[in-house]
Amino acid sequence: MNHKLFNRILFCPLYSSPQKLQILFFLFLLFVSYSKFSAQQDVKKTQINFFGHIEYDFDALPTSNNSYFSLGEQDFFIVSKLTQRISFLGENVIRYDGKSPSFFIPSIERMQLKFDYFKNHSLVVGKMHTPVNYWNDVYHHGRFFFPTVDRPIAFSYLVPVHTLGLRLQGQNLGKIKFGYDLVAGNGISSTDFADSGVNTSAMAGVHIKPIDNLRFGISYYYDFIQGNVSGIHSGHATATHQAIAAKYKGNINFELFSVSASYFSDKFEFLNESCLNKSGSDSLGIAMNMSNYTYIGYTIKDKITPFISYDFIDISQKDVHVGHLSRNKLIAGCRYSVNHLMNIKLHVGILSSNHTLFNSHPHNSTPNSYEFKIQLAYGF
Repeated sequence: MNHKLFNRILFCPLYSSPQKLQILFFLFLLFVSYSKFSAQQDVKKTQINFFGHIEYDFDALPTSNNSYFSLGEQDFFIVSKLTQRISFLGENVIRYDGKSPSFFIPSIERMQLKFDYFKNHSLVVGKMHTPVNYWNDVYHHGRFFFPTVDRPIAFSYLVPVHTLGLRLQGQNLGKIKFGYDLVAGNGISSTDFADSGVNTSAMAGVHIKPIDNLRFGISYYYDFIQGNVSGIHSGHATATHQAIAAKYKGNINFELFSVSASYFSDKFEFLNESCLNKSGSDSLGIAMNMSNYTYIGYTIKDKITPFISYDFIDISQKDVHVGHLSRNKLIAGCRYSVNHLMNIKLHVGILSSNHTLFNSHPHNSTPNSYEFKIQLAYGF
C-alpha cells in the first residue's frame, strides 16, 4: 500500500479513529484482492505442459526377431506471454542416446522468442523447427499429437528439422488465410553453440488455408554444408551419415523443395508431403533424391480413428551426403483417444529396402521386414 496515502488517512482530522480504521481496512482488502488477481494473471501468462510416451515393439527382421518395451521422449513444453507483443516457447526433451553412460540425455529442441510487431506479422529468434512442411511446422516432440506412431522416414534423412536463427512469419492474412515464413540461421552442419562456416542456411515458404481445416504449402530450403558434416540440427540418420562422411569430406550444396497438402477435421484426416532434394558435390555431381508420405484417417464414434499410411524415400547412388538407399513403408493402424490427456496407437507395418513392396523376385537383395507397435502417449 502507498505509504503517503496511508499517512494522509491516518492523520486526517476529518475522520474519526473508527472511520480511519474502516477506510484502511477497506484499502487493505482492495490491495490483497488486487495482489491475488495479479498473481492469477501472471500464472495464466505461463503454461507448463509435459508430454511423453511408452511403446512396445515387435520387429520381424530378415535375420532375427526382436520384442521389447521402449521408453520414448519425455517432453517439457513451456509457453509464456512476456508482454502484449512478446512471447516465449521452450521445448526441452529427455531422450534416448546410446552413446551416453546413462543412455538418456536432456536436449533443447526449441527455445525461441516471438515478437508480434504488426497485426499477424511476427519476428522469431532462437532455435525453432524449420517450417519446410506441415508436419515439422505443426507437431512438436510430444507423440500425443502425432496422428501415427512414428514420423515420416524423410525426417531421418532429408528434412532439416531445426534452425537456430531468425524467422519472419505471417499468419492468416486475407480471405485465403495466406501465410509466409522466411528463415535464416545456422544450418545442417551446426550445433546450438556455433557453426564452423560463414554461410547461413536460408528457407522461404508460403501456405494458404482456403477453407477450414485445409492447408496447402510449398517451401524451398538451401544450405552449404561445409566438410559434409551433419550437426544436431539435421534429421539425417547419424550412423548412416557418419559412414558416408568418412569417405567424402568435401562440401555439399543442399537444396530441398517441399510440397504439402493437409486436411484435418473432426472426422476425416489427410496429409500428403513430398520432398525433392538436390545434393551437389564435386565428387559425383548432382544427386536427385525424393520422398513422399501419405496418411489417411477416419474417426469412428469420436474416439476411434483407423488409419493407413504409405511412406517412400529414394536416395540416388550419386548422393555422398546421406548415401544411396530406397525404402518403402506401408502401415495400417488405429488410434484410440482415451480422453484429452491420453491416447493409444497401434499399427502393423511392412517395410522394404527395394522399390516395390510385396516383391518376392529372387533378385531382391533385402527381404521385407515386418513390425507391430503399440504406443501409449500422454500429456498434461
